[in-house]
Amino acid sequence: MIPILYDKSETTFTSNGLCRLRDAISCVVVEERNGVYECDFDYPVTGANYDLIEFGRIIGVTHENSDDVQPFEIVSATRPINGIVSFHCVHISYRQSQIVASGTNINSLSDAFTMLKAGEPFNPFTYETDMTKSGYMSSADGTPRTVRQFLGGLKGSVLDAYGGEYEWDKWTVKLWSARGKVRDFAIRYGVNLLDYNDETDCQGTFTSCVPYWSGEDGIVSTTVSLGRIGYNGNDIRIPLDLTDKFETKPTTAQLETEAVSYMRSNQTYSPARSIRVDFARLSEVDEFNQFEELMTCKLCDSLTVIFPLYNVSATFKIVKTEWNVLAGRYEEMELGRLSTTLAEALGFQNSPDITPQGIDCIIEEGTDGDWEYRKWNSGVAECWKVWHSGSFAPSGTVGGFYYRIPNALSLPTGLFSGTPVGHFDLTYWGTGVFWGNVRNVSTTDFRLMLFKNDNTAAEGWGSLSFIGRWK
Repeated sequence: MIPILYDKSETTFTSNGLCRLRDAISCVVVEERNGVYECDFDYPVTGANYDLIEFGRIIGVTHENSDDVQPFEIVSATRPINGIVSFHCVHISYRQSQIVASGTNINSLSDAFTMLKAGEPFNPFTYETDMTKSGYMSSADGTPRTVRQFLGGLKGSVLDAYGGEYEWDKWTVKLWSARGKVRDFAIRYGVNLLDYNDETDCQGTFTSCVPYWSGEDGIVSTTVSLGRIGYNGNDIRIPLDLTDKFETKPTTAQLETEAVSYMRSNQTYSPARSIRVDFARLSEVDEFNQFEELMTCKLCDSLTVIFPLYNVSATFKIVKTEWNVLAGRYEEMELGRLSTTLAEALGFQNSPDITPQGIDCIIEEGTDGDWEYRKWNSGVAECWKVWHSGSFAPSGTVGGFYYRIPNALSLPTGLFSGTPVGHFDLTYWGTGVFWGNVRNVSTTDFRLMLFKNDNTAAEGWGSLSFIGRWK
């Protein structure tokens, strides 16, 4: 595509604008999952319409293998001695860094978007999501901040509080529970994978933590472990600040439940891993058509990397793309958030999480109501959540103890193909002795049975987890 130059006041980006920048020497768009979205292009000072290129003006270019044109604002330029000027542009969504918002008592994603839309001096952006989520957003403490900071640029942001993956579409901000698709396509070693660079970083991993909350009412802390061994054979423990997860002082049980949920959902025991698939050498390949399906993939799509010789398969998510606008093709993709690395799959490393029989990997993860769930390539499915109920009293006695059986609870829709195994930790029900278990489990719902040694009404807290099969 030939880049289109628009004036500063353009809002629709559907015309040919001021002109086409036909003498562009290069033009590349880099987009990262929940990260940068920027464009760089080189243009000669002798090129047609060079004099129209100004700071604040906008270029419209493609960013993937489709006709979708996105606007990027020109923000800087480098002028070397050879007369080829390098321009740096940022997506129009960066203008949210020039809009200020503030608010308090934000306890849902809907409230957060309402606050951002009211930003000043004027917010032309609209906000969409496929999620309905509640939860305390700690960054909304009355302090004025930019809209972009609230979206994901600081602790306690929308991303921290509610999760998801952003898609920036002109003046629309879309927050998806999971952006992208699981592609029925494989990159095969020795077939269409020309080169890779595998990176593994264990420095940020931990297997246990001391979660704490700090506020005007004091400090609450405890110790939580996942029962795992770290990459170096030790229990790796860190302090974990969860102050932004609670609007008021939590109980120790609430803090423990939140810490366990955080460690499981973020897989804090797994090293950060990624590989880069290099497309720079595709021009050397005579039969380019074998790559056409790969070229249709987009940011946040999931792909499979296959090594037939070793009978190994692993799923990767595209977390970064470099798109050559002029050539209409990807120059590079980075695949990350892996459950296992290419190096591990080939046996270059040993890991306590990898069995000699084969490699497993996550192919889908998300939320269903207040449940979090994962599906594994092997067919295993798991889900977990925090259980809470208001003040209630036992309803009967058995064996000298008091008991209560709450109403049936639902499991994530369609997750399990057979009856899963459930586990329940009752972490709080009054001040006496208490415990609980899971009963009457089916593929769709289950019941709890709670026991205690006194007959007083009290609030109840606990954590639930189920494991079974989805196929």
